[in-house]
Amino acid sequence: MREITADLVLIIHFMIVVFISSLFLLIPMGYQFYWKWVKKLKLRLIHLGLMTLITIETIIGITCPLTIIESHLRGIYISNSFLGSLVSKIIFWELPRLFFMILYILCLFWTIFIWFRFPPEKKKKIRL
Repeated sequence: MREITADLVLIIHFMIVVFISSLFLLIPMGYQFYWKWVKKLKLRLIHLGLMTLITIETIIGITCPLTIIESHLRGIYISNSFLGSLVSKIIFWELPRLFFMILYILCLFWTIFIWFRFPPEKKKKIRL
């Protein structure tokens, strides 16, 4: 049961990675194709918040809480399941911490740039 729960945490982690990564391209693309959903303030705040959190975690040397939970559930650091192994290979790269720090800082700058270049909709004020 712990292995299944760990795989579920890993899949959630993977979905967050896909969400953040895909919006780097989908937001500018969405402006070109007039997609309204890329302008949603809530979506953009979540994207900016997650990218900021990830960058800060990396700079100060904190391991992602989802990685910690998954590792604790497994009691090991390598998944034994096929799905767990596959997803782990996609989202966990064996590269130096400095690489990720630079990568996440660049991604955060890109997120801030697209915030201003392709701004989200402002909340509409309700007039009485």
